[in-house]
Amino acid sequence: MHASLGLTEAQRIAELAVEDASRQALRISVAVADEAGALLAFARMDGASRLSARTAVAKTQTVILTGQATLDLGRKWREELDVEPELFYGMIARPDVVPFGGGVPLRIDGRLAGAVAVSGATSVQDHQIAARAASAIGSPPNSGY
Repeated sequence: MHASLGLTEAQRIAELAVEDASRQALRISVAVADEAGALLAFARMDGASRLSARTAVAKTQTVILTGQATLDLGRKWREELDVEPELFYGMIARPDVVPFGGGVPLRIDGRLAGAVAVSGATSVQDHQIAARAASAIGSPPNSGY
């Protein structure tokens, strides 16, 4: 394992996500970005929607900006909705924030090294596929799903 996320690892993570989705007969897009949010690897399976392609990339950016899995971020914000609704609605209106599942942090030696994000299935399925693919470099899933 390298000290940083490189092209080889990013491509492997994307391949694992596509293989996982194929086994489940799902059609997804997957994006892998480095710690600065630069796209390292991307794949859109045959039959996956064009919207899923853009959403996967946006989910990586959300993870890089927040350091959190998008599923956990959305859950946290919804819990805070009663306390400060204007913050919730303001944050979800941002074009670079996706508060539903599918994006997970990639950590190497405990530090944020990048993000992997999946889009095209349900948000929970997206999260699960991304988390399993992230485990290829030793990043544990970040939520109970």
